[in-house]
Amino acid sequence: MSGEKLDAIIFGATGYTGQIVVEDAIEILKDFKWGIAGRNETKLKEVLEKISKRTNRDLSQIPIIVADVGDEKSIEKMAKMCRIVLNCCGPYYLYGEIVVKACVEAGTHHVDLSGEPQYISAMQLKYQDLAQSSGSYVVSNCAFESIPAELGVLYAEKNFPGT
Repeated sequence: MSGEKLDAIIFGATGYTGQIVVEDAIEILKDFKWGIAGRNETKLKEVLEKISKRTNRDLSQIPIIVADVGDEKSIEKMAKMCRIVLNCCGPYYLYGEIVVKACVEAGTHHVDLSGEPQYISAMQLKYQDLAQSSGSYVVSNCAFESIPAELGVLYAEKNFPGT
């Protein structure tokens, strides 16, 4: 990969949810430079090949980054390579903090799918000041667990017109 920063990296791309995010990224991130990351390069290549076949899209130019939560330096390096990390590597109470820490230290935005309230609170309390000083946003709960609340808001907007 060249020295130019990617717009986004999908971390945990080989997992169930990560693969869904990668497939959605093909369309959603079509105008951006993005890559995938995880601990096993072979499995990351397999994910791109599988999704490429299923979608009939050439994904051979998508950058692959090897990063492992068991190797802090690799996570720090990944965080410095992009503007935002889409973290699909859970459970977050076990594997999330190292990614949040690396992102806020690098000034990189972090989005995850966590629905784990204790993790979310702990990350906010521990990293808010550092995130503010580095200009990094840390956004959690962007998926499954938030859907019921979002549906409730949509229902209210549709059925209860206000002033």
